[in-house]
Amino acid sequence: MDRTGLAVEAAKILTEKDGISAVSRTIGSIKITDVKIRESAARKIHKSAGRYITLAGEPSAEGITALLRRAILQLIPERGNIFTAGLGNPDITPDSLGALSVRGITRRKTRHYLLSAIETDVAAKTGLETAKLVRAAARELPADCVIAIDALCCKDPQFIGKTVQITNAGITPGEGTACRKGEISRKTFGIPVAVIGVPTITPLSAITKNPSDKNFLVTTNDADILVKQWAEVIAGALDNL
Repeated sequence: MDRTGLAVEAAKILTEKDGISAVSRTIGSIKITDVKIRESAARKIHKSAGRYITLAGEPSAEGITALLRRAILQLIPERGNIFTAGLGNPDITPDSLGALSVRGITRRKTRHYLLSAIETDVAAKTGLETAKLVRAAARELPADCVIAIDALCCKDPQFIGKTVQITNAGITPGEGTACRKGEISRKTFGIPVAVIGVPTITPLSAITKNPSDKNFLVTTNDADILVKQWAEVIAGALDNL
């Protein structure tokens, strides 16, 4: 429960010498941080090796949809069939980012891509392990790339709803909770995988500073608005690939 889905949080105590590189720049009101984690550093910070691009700013910030689109294009093939999976429980507001994002995709064909999408829901409701469901559907299409969208957990409450991250390092659904199972990654799927995530929850201990509260997760009182706004940003970026 002390892990974070954000590379910028997990990697901040390490340096280039440790196997981490990070480059930041600011465009308008948005800070973009490009973090690369090598294998030598991955285990130390409980993250998978790969590239993590983070856009820090408000979902309403000017240009954020275009910047997210640009970041996505850096991590997926130049053309082909893209299978988009909206992960998480659509009935729980902080966990509904994936479902709302794929619902917002209005175009199924762009200049270079053919888009398909699915809401996976959660295994507790469907009886299907999310990673297996996504892999089977991607193979059936067949897909040249998978883009998974999910809510993340962060250590610092300041990141809730203020950051979007895209990575090629994959994801294990539920990794911010005790329900981690099945990895969605290039290693397990055999095709490129990009993961888009927005932190929507944090352990209560991050606020109370009481370690015994680490098993309780909290969010902000405007989580419904933030999740909806970020879903619109993500869907807009995918619509314009």
